[in-house]
Amino acid sequence: MEISAAYILESAMRDTASPFEFDGPVPLDCMINRRAEADTIRAWTHESQLMALVAPRRYGKTSLIRKIASEGEKVGLMVVTADLFEVASLSDLVLRLERAWAQHTPEELRPAAGKILSSAQAGVSISGAGFALTMADKPTTDPEPALHALLELPAQLAQHRPGRILIVLDEFQSVAGVPEAQALIWKHAWQQRQSVSYLFAGGGPGMLSTAPDDRERPVGQMRTLQLDRLPAAELREVIKDRFAARNRDVSDVVDGLVAASERHPQRTMLLAHLLWHEVPAGERATTDDLEAAITAALRQVDAEARATMSGLTVGQRKVLRAVAEYGTPMAARALRALGLPKTTAQKAAPHLVATGLIEDTDQGWRVIDPLLARWIRTNYGTRA
Repeated sequence: MEISAAYILESAMRDTASPFEFDGPVPLDCMINRRAEADTIRAWTHESQLMALVAPRRYGKTSLIRKIASEGEKVGLMVVTADLFEVASLSDLVLRLERAWAQHTPEELRPAAGKILSSAQAGVSISGAGFALTMADKPTTDPEPALHALLELPAQLAQHRPGRILIVLDEFQSVAGVPEAQALIWKHAWQQRQSVSYLFAGGGPGMLSTAPDDRERPVGQMRTLQLDRLPAAELREVIKDRFAARNRDVSDVVDGLVAASERHPQRTMLLAHLLWHEVPAGERATTDDLEAAITAALRQVDAEARATMSGLTVGQRKVLRAVAEYGTPMAARALRALGLPKTTAQKAAPHLVATGLIEDTDQGWRVIDPLLARWIRTNYGTRA
């Protein structure tokens, strides 16, 4: 049988292409763990719960949401996801929600959704471009009627279909910068909870800090799921299996890789991807290969790390360095070596926690991004 050049090239590419996804949401068939988290959110959804999904950046919130949406289609759960990252105003919020409905409304419900929105006469449409055209025609348009129309749409649309609707508001912490937006969204979510579920996803437990907490709409009744780092045993097995499937052996260094990544979901995949390019087919990875991968990772995050540091105040930079180098912002040696007043550390640490740069765990303080921590120790280390 004659083998084509195209087949040979395709086979070679399959053998050399990294099996580790690290840039953007993970394909559903490549997700590691998270089954329990998906099951929990689905159970809470059908219990009419309002939910918060909390995790630092790059922990897989978006991938988990996509998994829930994909599997929900098979059991009659309709999921509408709006990306609210850096939402700037009520008008911007309207545009994000309108776009979400345009992208996620099933074909059989589009006529009903279109009719509901057009009857509201608020300038929004199921096409996802209505409010932008309205503002272009009348720049002084008040966005609040359009926002109410979009927030009322889930409950109205629920009357046209069996099963529940799940509204996912991703990067919800950004809404805190838009006056009155959180309280308005929370009010609609609470009123609709018998037919519509809401999942507020974001980077910190303070996502609903400005929502009204009263007897009628108690924020404390929200169920919160905190995404953790991935389990070490499963990470080791997945990494070894993916290397072995392409005739590569990482048995000698997989423990070191997982330790270096500190089980951080995206950083583990990045290091595995970079290690992949250090190990030819048929070879066994060495500690030198792992060190080369870590060095490559530090080069890759250099610009991001510098931008992170430059975006902080002097006191915040010193606290971040103290955690990276000494494991706590309050160590006497850190305060002395970095010229960090204790009062500055006490003030700066909560800000770094809120922005997802450091965390205080049962095992102590740590920088959430292990590569940022290593980059700090490599470039600034004051600790011998």
